[in-house]
Amino acid sequence: MPYEKSISEAKQEFTNIVREVGMGYEVIVTNRKSPKRAKVSIISTDVYEDVLKQGFKFNPIIEKDEGNRGYTIYLNELIIHGDGSTVYEALLDLASNITDYAEDYINRFDFYRQIDNRKSHYPYLRRINMCSNINEVMEVIAECHIDLQQVISKK
Repeated sequence: MPYEKSISEAKQEFTNIVREVGMGYEVIVTNRKSPKRAKVSIISTDVYEDVLKQGFKFNPIIEKDEGNRGYTIYLNELIIHGDGSTVYEALLDLASNITDYAEDYINRFDFYRQIDNRKSHYPYLRRINMCSNINEVMEVIAECHIDLQQVISKK
């Protein structure tokens, strides 16, 4: 269970808090002097990334264009899509679009957090930022979609 510290306690015990957080503990720092009593959780990056991997997965929707001209893959979680003449090309376009959006979102975090239909995107985009290349981004998109996993494995 997490335990709570005031800001002054956290300042004095910061080295110990970092050590404990590194072992898997969560520390909640509270501004007890503020009327809103703002709180901040300090958790290890490993724990945070595990939470993101478990809880923020994509459910891609693949649509074939009328007239067999190509494919579109939608991610309703992020209000974003990718297009291509094949499913793989649509997935690659989607992965590129998400990567660009993630970079812009992180760089303009304060802006996006004020937009009602965008503020919930952060955990998904943080997962994308954990990826080191476009192939990993495609794998994250496809992890809950067997057809997309098969398309990736054939490349």
